[in-house]
Amino acid sequence: QRAAAMQGVPPAAPGEEHKSLLQRSATFKAPGYSAHASDVNGVFKMLLGTKPAAANPNRVSESLDYEPIQNRVYQDRQRMKKDGKKKLYGYTGHTLAKFVVTLTTGVVTGCLAVALNYFVNLLSEFKMDFIQTTLTGDATGGGEDVKASFRSIAMAFGKYWLFGSILVSIGTAMVQYWAPAAAGAGVTLVMAYLNGNHIPNLLRVKTLCVKFVGTICSVSAGLPMGPEGPMVHIGACVASVITYLDCKFLRDGKLDGWWGHFKLRQENIKDKLKVLDEIVSDADHREFVSAGVCAGISAAFNAPIGGVLFSMEEACSFWSRKTAWRCFIAATLSTYTIQVINQKAVHGAISPEKGSLQSMEMKDWGMQLPFLLINFGMAGLLGAAFNSLRMQLWKVRAAKTLHIQRILEVIGLVFLIGLCGFFFGWAAGKCVELPEDWWIDKEKGTREYGVRFFCGPDEHNDIATLFLSSTHHTIVKLFSMGRVDAIDGEEGGYDAHFSTSSLALYTAVYLVLMSIGAGLAIPGGLFMPSIVLGASWGGMWGILVHQWMPTTWNVQPGLYAILAATGVLGGVFRSAISLVVLMVEGTQGIEFLPGVIMAVVVANWVAHHIHHDGVYESELERIGNVYMLRDEPPHRLQTMKTESMMATNVVGFRSIESVARILEVLSNVTHNGFPVYVREHDPESGEAEMSSDGPQGTRLEGLILRSQLLVLLQRRHFCDTHGQPIGRERHEGYEYELENEMRTFFRRYYTHSRYESATCEALQQLHLDSLHLPLGNLYLDLRPYMNRAPFTIRGDSAASRAHQVFLSVGLRHLIVVDANNQVAGIITRKDLDHAAGHGWWRISHIAVQATPPRTLKSLLAKLRTRNAAVMAPLPSPQLPH
Repeated sequence: QRAAAMQGVPPAAPGEEHKSLLQRSATFKAPGYSAHASDVNGVFKMLLGTKPAAANPNRVSESLDYEPIQNRVYQDRQRMKKDGKKKLYGYTGHTLAKFVVTLTTGVVTGCLAVALNYFVNLLSEFKMDFIQTTLTGDATGGGEDVKASFRSIAMAFGKYWLFGSILVSIGTAMVQYWAPAAAGAGVTLVMAYLNGNHIPNLLRVKTLCVKFVGTICSVSAGLPMGPEGPMVHIGACVASVITYLDCKFLRDGKLDGWWGHFKLRQENIKDKLKVLDEIVSDADHREFVSAGVCAGISAAFNAPIGGVLFSMEEACSFWSRKTAWRCFIAATLSTYTIQVINQKAVHGAISPEKGSLQSMEMKDWGMQLPFLLINFGMAGLLGAAFNSLRMQLWKVRAAKTLHIQRILEVIGLVFLIGLCGFFFGWAAGKCVELPEDWWIDKEKGTREYGVRFFCGPDEHNDIATLFLSSTHHTIVKLFSMGRVDAIDGEEGGYDAHFSTSSLALYTAVYLVLMSIGAGLAIPGGLFMPSIVLGASWGGMWGILVHQWMPTTWNVQPGLYAILAATGVLGGVFRSAISLVVLMVEGTQGIEFLPGVIMAVVVANWVAHHIHHDGVYESELERIGNVYMLRDEPPHRLQTMKTESMMATNVVGFRSIESVARILEVLSNVTHNGFPVYVREHDPESGEAEMSSDGPQGTRLEGLILRSQLLVLLQRRHFCDTHGQPIGRERHEGYEYELENEMRTFFRRYYTHSRYESATCEALQQLHLDSLHLPLGNLYLDLRPYMNRAPFTIRGDSAASRAHQVFLSVGLRHLIVVDANNQVAGIITRKDLDHAAGHGWWRISHIAVQATPPRTLKSLLAKLRTRNAAVMAPLPSPQLPH
């Protein structure tokens, strides 16, 4: 059977099986799909996409290995190192390398934020210029004015739709055909990654490029999306790319062929890059990605403190003082880089214009409290309505594999936005006098903000301005509707920049458009749309309250807009502290802190009682194959025991195991961790006499990973039944090199697709059939490399304790043992998630449950079975054969 599985593999050259894995790194290659030009059906399937395949319960995301491996070789290596050897001012080369990675992440993320903002502004200004030129250029006087207006509207709408369709088609096509992991905001998947799930292709270079270009396309096209969420993903990608920068070209010697005149020597480069091997563990990589997340959100809002708190409260599941320092440094550098490159950038990306708002005294807060509570409650309702409507639209969305339909969905949204903007601007828009601070050059007619449409030269159409203008500028203008810069009008000496009817219509329509835009196959975030939705409602409510109340009440519609925007953010994302600090830093409104805090609390309370799931929880539930563990164990786990949720029939190996059995197990299961058993008569050394019956006991000695077994097989690290090497000599340096390769396995191979290491293709690429030797006579000695201190738990312990241990330490496998240290089962992330049951705290309840937890019905059935077994006659004893 094994030979049949290996058919078609070319035989290796003489002596090839003895080469090291470092010299044969090309052996492990991810299988790819290539459509030939002659295969017409294959080309059409690639372009059009295919129908979704049946769900495979085994295709789930891999877990990350945060637990350090404590084996004998590593411990010997650590003891050999000189104690107290420092490089510079008490810091080692590893510390310096980590510091450089953190600094570079912050600077590069800030540069990307500046570039993204520049291209978005450039394309948006170009779009608004040709739209306004088309609208005003066709208008004529006399009786033909109405017909000319209709014709110019149709032409302007056609150009708007064409321009936006080209942009979104580019962005969506890049996502569908090149980097599917770049779709959406990406915050949810980054959170899942930092929780311990390895998401394939999430943090690679092409995902970064597609995310950057796609965000420019979506925001410039006028979609109800923002750059804040994508900036979180971009920052995480930057940190990951910098960490793995040396893997391919330098380590594989590919630069030798390109720049041979520099006489680069591969071995020298490897020696200099060995310092990076110590900073690329999953635990260190998690810290760098956390810093990248913080740098991204800080660059988006120009709010470094808010970015750190966002990482702590929402993104990161593991937090420490080192992580906090890395996040703070990266956030500070990203915002500082933006201000150095862009001199016009201010601290607070969405701060109102100077002088537009006044401070509120305590009596003002008290008098306006009833109206403010209505404002906060309505903001929470809008957030819950968005989450509910977005989830309902999942039922009618095209499958992710249908490329053309996914592209047409985004083009259709551009059509709807343009249709709403032009139709409502023509039918219901009002011409409002343009404020003085909206002009760039009034004599030349150059405006910073405001769509003229068919209004006078000194006016703007309020609805057309809301729908067709830049989202960022709309937020700033809505926040700036105060008393100081208000235009003197007829009603009570006050006239807002937008009419109440226009803001009400815009709020209702934008809620629907925002719900449609969430989940499309194009990069884009939900922070800005949520702020716009809340600001439009809050501004409208503030204008009404100002008209109803006396002028001495100090009612500022811009302040109502800020507070409602904060409330909608709380209702959508269900965050608290980080949203308060982000809004206070982003708006530079520390004097409005009491209102911001009340807005978050009230809106969260209202939204939670209407719709339990926030946007992150519902997105993870939709993905279905990501197992997100919450900080606190669910209540259901407090009444369960670990033995009721563990996976039984655990497959393990002996300390010296035959190659044939190892290959058989690796071929039949997709597990990534295997217990190592010892004999009862020799528990110390693990030395065992070989027999074909397998291990007689399951006493735990250690834990071996699949990646370690692959390295041992690829390096032909064979031995006999007593652990004596075959075809090689014992060499201490060779063992150190082998152990280091095990630790950096996923840095060298399957970096962005770890699940492929658990497939049969990875075993076939080992070319073990070329040895022409009976694999049953070859063995692997697992004792020097297995983890001798795996975490264990008793079967009668509380399941909540297993959850706490699993999450606090960052485990991938938790072995359940009995009183004699015999392996009774094993607990993984999937088992904890399944045992949590259903409810708002559980994320992935569409995944297949392997071992259902005990219920009252199952306990009664088990009790009846046990009673029947007691009453049955005992079988006659049989001697062992």
